[in-house]
Amino acid sequence: MATERKVAQVEELKALIADAEIAISTAYQGTSVADQVELRAALSQAGAQMRVVKNTLLRLAAQQAGLEHFAELAEGPTAIVVGRDEPLSAAKALTEYMRAHPNLPVQIRRAVVGGQVVDEAYVRDLASVPPRDELLSRIAGGLVGQLTQLMLLLQATTREFAGLVEARAAQLDAEGSAG
Repeated sequence: MATERKVAQVEELKALIADAEIAISTAYQGTSVADQVELRAALSQAGAQMRVVKNTLLRLAAQQAGLEHFAELAEGPTAIVVGRDEPLSAAKALTEYMRAHPNLPVQIRRAVVGGQVVDEAYVRDLASVPPRDELLSRIAGGLVGQLTQLMLLLQATTREFAGLVEARAAQLDAEGSAG
């Protein structure tokens, strides 16, 4: 029989996964409480949160929320890292923390991104993508460069055409004065 506490935990998990842009399943066992607090702080700065979950409750929450793919995150002792705003920041914060603390036994198992279950390699690749603002500025820079090339090409074509018209006019003048 379900206790009130477990029912409340399932409801919290349903709300957590329903709003998630990304949910990363991690193995965290062997990390100290101090390390977990530090990791949570780093994730919080990135707009993400980490929560240790019971696998049976996560599976139940996923089923009740109609998000069965989240049940695949429940494997062994599990902590899930959830990002609500955008998937990049949560993945980046977690991988940067892991890179800065290579001796900690935190491991990425798999994740749910955009309704798809992905592996650790995908999460690491996602973390290497530049931030949105940088991508937009790169695109804008590329467009400006292409527009500049087009403008220079049109100017050169116009100059060449004007030169041809002047040469033809000079040719006609020369023929007219000779004849």
